[in-house]
Parts: sequence; structure tokens; C-alpha cells
Amino acid sequence: MLAQFLYFLSIALFSFAVLGATRIPESNWLIASIFPVFIALIMGFIMSVYAWSEYGPVLGAASLIVPLIAIVLLRRSFSVRNMFLAVCAAVLLGLACARLAFLAADIG
Repeated sequence: MLAQFLYFLSIALFSFAVLGATRIPESNWLIASIFPVFIALIMGFIMSVYAWSEYGPVLGAASLIVPLIAIVLLRRSFSVRNMFLAVCAAVLLGLACARLAFLAADIG
């Protein structure tokens, strides 16, 4: 159960980072967010493939829908700088949750 929750949380954070980068207009902030988004794409893809095969499509689909709803609700309340910081924070929290999810999947 813990591994499922951590997989859900980390995939949702990685999806938020990718979708949040789409809300950053063409500027230097977009160039600065290339590296975090690249990490989020790779880790999110790998973890979502494993989650869909191990825990079923409900967890996989829900972890992709929740960040989409969050981005739609937050699309105008964040400035460009704050959205960049939110993308970076989502990637960092996603990496921490992914590490714990990998440990929890090995234990359980």
C-alpha cells in the first residue's frame, strides 16, 4: 500500500512538472526548466510504465489526471518565476518520493 501511494505521488509530481513547464512562456525561464523537465519525463515515464503493469491502470490514470486538474486550476495564479520554482520543487519532491517508492517496492 505504501509503495502504491509513493508511486502515485511521484508520478503525479513529475506530471505536474511537465505540465507546469507548458505554462511557462518563451523566455529564459523556459530554457532554465529544460533540465528538470527532462528528468521528470524520464523518471515519470519509467515509473508510470511500472505502475501500470504492477498496480493496474487505475493508479496510472489517476496519477496523470490529478496534475492536469491542478494545472488547470492554477494556470493564472502563478507568475512565470513562481511556476518555474513550482516545477523545480515538484521534480525535487518527485525524486525523493521515487527513491522511497523504489525502497518500498523492494521491501513489499
